[in-house]
Amino acid sequence: MRLQRLLIVVLCTLASSVVAEKVLVTNESPRFCTGMYSKQDWDGDIEPHIEVDLQDFKLGNNNVQSVSIVIFEYNDVDALGVSVSDLSLPKMNYVCSEELVAKGLCDTSELYQFIVNKNVTPKSEILSDALIIYGDNGLHYPISKTGYYCVACSSPLDLGKSQNKFIVQVNFQNSYGNLPAAEIPKLKFYGLLAVLYAVSLSVYLFQMFIHRSELLKLQKCLAGVFVFLTVETIFTWSFYASLNENKMSVLHPSTDGVMLHKVFVSSLSALKVPLALGLLVLIALDFNPIYSEIIQDDREFWGSFFLNGFCCFGFGMVFTLLSFFSVSQPPSGPFGAYNDQDYTVGLWITGIECTFNYMAAYYFAFECLSKTQKVLAENKLHAKLKLYQMFFWFLCVSVLLLISATVLLFILKSANLLTEFRTLRSQFDFLSSCLFFIMFISVAFMFRPSHKLYILSCSDKDIGDEFFEEPYVGVDSGDFELDDLAGEESARLVGSSENPYDGERELDSNNQPHNGGNDEKISPPPSYGELKHVESEFGRRSF
Repeated sequence: MRLQRLLIVVLCTLASSVVAEKVLVTNESPRFCTGMYSKQDWDGDIEPHIEVDLQDFKLGNNNVQSVSIVIFEYNDVDALGVSVSDLSLPKMNYVCSEELVAKGLCDTSELYQFIVNKNVTPKSEILSDALIIYGDNGLHYPISKTGYYCVACSSPLDLGKSQNKFIVQVNFQNSYGNLPAAEIPKLKFYGLLAVLYAVSLSVYLFQMFIHRSELLKLQKCLAGVFVFLTVETIFTWSFYASLNENKMSVLHPSTDGVMLHKVFVSSLSALKVPLALGLLVLIALDFNPIYSEIIQDDREFWGSFFLNGFCCFGFGMVFTLLSFFSVSQPPSGPFGAYNDQDYTVGLWITGIECTFNYMAAYYFAFECLSKTQKVLAENKLHAKLKLYQMFFWFLCVSVLLLISATVLLFILKSANLLTEFRTLRSQFDFLSSCLFFIMFISVAFMFRPSHKLYILSCSDKDIGDEFFEEPYVGVDSGDFELDDLAGEESARLVGSSENPYDGERELDSNNQPHNGGNDEKISPPPSYGELKHVESEFGRRSF
């Protein structure tokens, strides 16, 4: 019994691993396009191909009892249809009709099929046929080259008559799992990124263990954010891995578990940016000694800061959810279930709002950093000031990189290259995630646990490079300095107007006060030059 259950589980797993991206093409939504990889570019267990299945057909008020279908690569769209100069016909005709046969623009064997222009050489195979029976009708389109492939259907109708109604199931079978071709690179990318985060976190925790007695609050905050980013990247990778193994098509909508996983990953992705930006502000404040001297009690500042962080999280979560739900296809998806234009508008609105929030967070960081540098300069903490000047230039470089990346993505999006599905859908994720990783690792390395940073943070004066040298320890702990003795004597002389030696008497050989008539006062202390002479003599004798 256990063996049978195990066999069923294994078979179900194998079956789910080859379920393709299946969509429905109807008279209301007559076309669908998606990216596909060849087996040479993305190896898998089966040969990639496209299959069709006519599932339903209802004849309208006309004589056409077939469904015209064409499968082609998007770059070959110009090879479809012929232009007609006759004003009684449309300027461009894509389906062969009796009128076009009479004009010699298509053959009788091509009647009610999509017209392939013989004067244009396509880059890939174009399959045009007419579905006349239920089932696949023997159509099989192999994918020999990676590209952006489309399936279009049509059932011609006479003017003024009702059109035919049909449902055609299209099976876009890739060689790998169920992720669309535009999403499958993210699976490897986030897997590699998770490994990089885990390795970097291990190195950082090892540094914390070595300097565990010299840890700062800021370094503990960095470690917490480091752990969060590592967990977030692992969950994002697991999300794409689960989608690749589960059914991802219009025929098999997302389950509650997949939806919950999607919302959870969106929350983590949206939370990491406010955390990182808040960490920049804490670093700019010098969270350890100077934090209390700058704006700890500035309620207006902290209110604006937390409001900006909340808005950044909210709009970031909406942006991430919209990016998960958006699809790379023409505006008219299957059954009108997807409207890419609506998602695009939402992505633009939330993306612009997130950009403003990021700029506001950077403004807070620069403002706090300027105040921190001012306090360090006033206290003459030049070594620490040099560190924060380096952090200032780091912030400037990161801002320039973010602006450059935003402009680049805007240009690529404006080009609207559907055929670049391998990079267009992933460019934002790849570029933003790589920039985020590089900047965070740079900050973590700059403020990593070390003896130097610990002394810089705990000192109240400029120590320069003195902490790199071993402190001088005298041979005899009982030695004293004559400079201190001279200072005490000087202070005693300045603090009293009387001669401190007036009350002292000379002693005779029996240690009794000499009461002779020739009592004299003890002479005053030697001058500064004489004292220095005594010190030098004492030093020569002591050595």
